Amino acid sequence: MRLAVVFAACLFASPLVAADPDFNRDVRPILAAKCFKCHGPDDKARKADLRLDAREGAVKSGAIAPGKPDASKLVARIHSADAEEVMPPVSVKKPLTDGEKKILTAWIAAGAKYDPHWAFVPPKKPALNSIDDFVAARLAKEDLEPAPPADKFTLIRRVYL
Repeated sequence: MRLAVVFAACLFASPLVAADPDFNRDVRPILAAKCFKCHGPDDKARKADLRLDAREGAVKSGAIAPGKPDASKLVARIHSADAEEVMPPVSVKKPLTDGEKKILTAWIAAGAKYDPHWAFVPPKKPALNSIDDFVAARLAKEDLEPAPPADKFTLIRRVYL
């Protein structure tokens, strides 16, 4: 019984805020769910001529002051107790949780780095890992060469098998 209570407490506890939140993993989902509807890429729906999906506009407007959360209008608005000032507006009925506010504040304090969406980042060949190094060393010790890459027919056959 105690184990179930501990598990439930861990499961529903607020997430820990990293010292340097990752934009794509931690920040973009919050902005997309709570902010982009009014402050996103859609020119017709944009309010206050503020774009939070593009770093240049957000910094230029003063909404985000990289490294200075106390000087950021975004931080002031998300923590405001005034119903007229708080963002997202009360009328939207999607308030930020305390954890989300902490993530946004920590992100701005860490420099408010924007990263492109993963789909727009060209893939890079990964560096060799320890297993690759181990196999390469053993092949060199045995005076063997790695097998050549498989042809397309073999690769397709392996996929279907």
